[in-house]
Amino acid sequence: MITTVKKDIDLIETKKIQLISIIAQVHNIDLLDAIENLIINSKSDWWTTISKSEQNAIDEGLNDIKSGNLLSHQHVLKEISERYKDL
Repeated sequence: MITTVKKDIDLIETKKIQLISIIAQVHNIDLLDAIENLIINSKSDWWTTISKSEQNAIDEGLNDIKSGNLLSHQHVLKEISERYKDL
């Protein structure tokens, strides 16, 4: 799944760069206004664009925070360094 997400992110970033290059060559103000309006009006709430399992994972993390079920950054670093000390 992580590999798929990485590929999706890479594809999105590549598409953005391509669009920036195309838009940079446009000299028609009406077209630029139309592109701007399209982007502004098409923004959706990111929450609705993620899967139900991703929403559940976020909710679970927020509930952990509220209940104090946390590990300090130092604790996590120590645990990782102990677990992967041979690397």
